[in-house]
Amino acid sequence: MTPFDPPPLRPAGPASDFDGLEPAFTAAGLAVPVPPLAPGQDCAVALARFGRQPDLPALPVVDGDGLVAGLLERSSLLPGGGPNRGETLSGRPVSSLMDASPLLVEGATPLPEIGRRLARLKPAALVTGFLVVEGGRYLGVGTVTVLMARSAEQTELRARQLEEARRQAERAIRAKTAFLANMSHEIRTPLTAMMGFAELLEQEVLGPHAIPLYREYARDIAESGRHLMELVNDLLDLSKADADRLELADGVVDVVRVAIGTARLLAERAARHGVRIATDVPLDLPPLRADERKLRQMLLNLLSNAVKFTPADGVMTLSARVAADGTLWLSVHDTGIGMTGEELAKALEPWGQIDSALARAQVGTGLGLPLTKRLIELHGGLLDVVSCRDQGTTMSLVFPAERVGRG
Repeated sequence: MTPFDPPPLRPAGPASDFDGLEPAFTAAGLAVPVPPLAPGQDCAVALARFGRQPDLPALPVVDGDGLVAGLLERSSLLPGGGPNRGETLSGRPVSSLMDASPLLVEGATPLPEIGRRLARLKPAALVTGFLVVEGGRYLGVGTVTVLMARSAEQTELRARQLEEARRQAERAIRAKTAFLANMSHEIRTPLTAMMGFAELLEQEVLGPHAIPLYREYARDIAESGRHLMELVNDLLDLSKADADRLELADGVVDVVRVAIGTARLLAERAARHGVRIATDVPLDLPPLRADERKLRQMLLNLLSNAVKFTPADGVMTLSARVAADGTLWLSVHDTGIGMTGEELAKALEPWGQIDSALARAQVGTGLGLPLTKRLIELHGGLLDVVSCRDQGTTMSLVFPAERVGRG
């Protein structure tokens, strides 16, 4: 073990035990307690120590109060290495040859900052080393060799911590997905029965209601059940997407049929809000290689979102086109409230909802747009959004060219 070997690290355990090692990755963890010299000490004494310890590049010089006075470099005593050098230095104080302004580094300084200070303030310290202090009082000597070794250890440690954190996150996501899958099954079973009975009551299959208002109540129950079922499905799909377990059932899709069918499906809901849906879908669109169910789900999410944020007497337009680069654009444009950049970022986050009077008046969970973004990315495409406050929004599903025209 050389005089400048750093204090040993204890063996690294699991990532959860790493926090206790953090002080080792500061200047204090590099400090080797080399016995210092006094400023008035004879240079011949220092020369003798250098002779006994050939690995020492320099010796610290500290006064009686423990404050750093300087750093005595080996080269200042042995410029030529002559055998009679000790005779010429005899009686000469260490303070006459020491560097009175060595690089001082506080013990709490992190490793990257030490490297920056070496290069910026005292390049010579790359050879001679630097002094680690606490409040100006000497703690030990640090060298570039030790700094590099500890920096490499820190990098390896951080990599192990990140890997363990990644594994823990994956385990948490898998557990969440399994929980949601089990819960969604438990919710769906009674919910399906409730919706079925509500629809029977709404349609008065067993005879007319004595009180007509009961039929409206049954319709509200069925509608609420359908909304809850959509929420459960969206939540499960989003959880699967987070865990990279959402898979595509690719097939050849007739885009015209799916787009127009989806618009018709939402027409009644839009009409109840006083909103009209227009379509601008060319009948000669090429087929698309995609998951038809997920394509319909994405369009429903975009159209539902547009209905929610478009005031009465507004217009929504579902359009489609093939761009010059071969990509297929399916766009939903509305004349609604629009969004600022900050509101858009919030809307694309799970559970994120825009805080406005119109938004608060609508039922929603904030899962539709994030899920749509995940689904189009799963197809290798992107969700393109152009929005301006009080001027409406255009949201487009952009499918890559390699998925277009594959009949």
